[in-house]
Amino acid sequence: MGTDWLYMNTVNGWDKVDSAVTAGGEPQLEVSLPALRTKSQRARLLFAQQAAITAAKQEITRELNQEIMEGNALVDFIRTGARAIYGKDSEKLVEFGIKPFRGNSRKKKTPTPPLPEAPAPAPDSVK
Repeated sequence: MGTDWLYMNTVNGWDKVDSAVTAGGEPQLEVSLPALRTKSQRARLLFAQQAAITAAKQEITRELNQEIMEGNALVDFIRTGARAIYGKDSEKLVEFGIKPFRGNSRKKKTPTPPLPEAPAPAPDSVK
């Protein structure tokens, strides 16, 4: 999460500016400090909320994946039972999302064309 560090680097930079203005004692700059401090506190609060929501999202995702995995196992069990009850070629299996076995379609065997005859090698002439 590279953006988290960028956010906090920015807010920490604000705090450094706050310290510099406070140490410098320039009244023209100190006018903006209360607003900057409010923004800094609000940004830290939002960052903490974002981290909490991210953690909750990860936990929910983990739970969702677990439920899906368990649900898939149950569906596989039910489909296997349906195949055992109705038979592998029953059209009733379509209701369970299973393709019934309709036989293997055989590919027609096409005869391979004969290879063209190669010309006979020329006899070697001996000189």
